Amino acid sequence: MRKAVILAAGEGTRLRPMTLDRPKVMLDVQGKPLLERHIDWLKSFGIEQFYINLHYLPRAVVDHFGDGSSRGVEIVYSLEDSLQGTAGSLRGFREELDETFLVHYGDVYSELDARRMLAFHRDHGSRGTLAVHPTTHPHDSDIVELGPDARVAAVHHKPGTDRHGALGNAACYILEPRVLDFLPPGPGPADFIVDVFPPMLAAGEPLHGYDTDEFLMDMGTPDRYEALLGRFET
Repeated sequence: MRKAVILAAGEGTRLRPMTLDRPKVMLDVQGKPLLERHIDWLKSFGIEQFYINLHYLPRAVVDHFGDGSSRGVEIVYSLEDSLQGTAGSLRGFREELDETFLVHYGDVYSELDARRMLAFHRDHGSRGTLAVHPTTHPHDSDIVELGPDARVAAVHHKPGTDRHGALGNAACYILEPRVLDFLPPGPGPADFIVDVFPPMLAAGEPLHGYDTDEFLMDMGTPDRYEALLGRFET
């Protein structure tokens, strides 16, 4: 797997005033912007081509990373005039996503083993593999229901309820190009959990949940950001 999309367009309104002068993916995590940590993490698993969507204060990202060559990777950007959502962002890279690729939400710090997840994806013959893990806040999470052989039975967009369990979407996917056939044509925002995965399930496309206890943390609120920083201090 050589290609990854990192979703980095969000404004980070919940993190203000820290995000008044930078997008949330450029917040510092132990001396590096969060986005730089994403790139280092994925590069360690052999990913060398990065596709990053931008919207809010895009120069902060472009000026820092450029084309990626100084870090030994290739970075292609897509500038969104208006936010296109988690899935809609893929439209800007549709021609380039012609082989197995990873999608990662930019406000989630991750220590996930991408090679292990890819092996799971291939062993199950999946069109799309969703990293999932138990969540302590199902009402603030996308919830994934799994059936036999870790096959996704249903997905539920936040706000969730206790009715569907507490297995949360961990905001990292491995996808095949076939997934792009289920993108709404646009323009306009599209969400994986609302607009892409449900029609794939209805069509019988195999989606699987990779249930992991590896460390992943949404740092999209001040409390969670502080908790992430505290992890590095202990």
